[in-house]
Amino acid sequence: MKFKMIHNNINVFDLDRSLKFYEEALGLTEVKRFGADDGSFIIVYIANDLSEHQLELTWLRGRKDPYNLG
Repeated sequence: MKFKMIHNNINVFDLDRSLKFYEEALGLTEVKRFGADDGSFIIVYIANDLSEHQLELTWLRGRKDPYNLG
């Protein structure tokens, strides 16, 4: 089976802090953003100009504790 990876998803607790981290550490910048009309989530795609691959950052309203990513 052949396939092409286009993005990976990471759920984030603090979207602004995460965007700053990925820009400073890896040079990834926002390429697309959308969210629910009720504000329950925001999805931001980030990338650089060296690859077609994107990282999807998902913020969920109401999250009280940071994610335990092991």
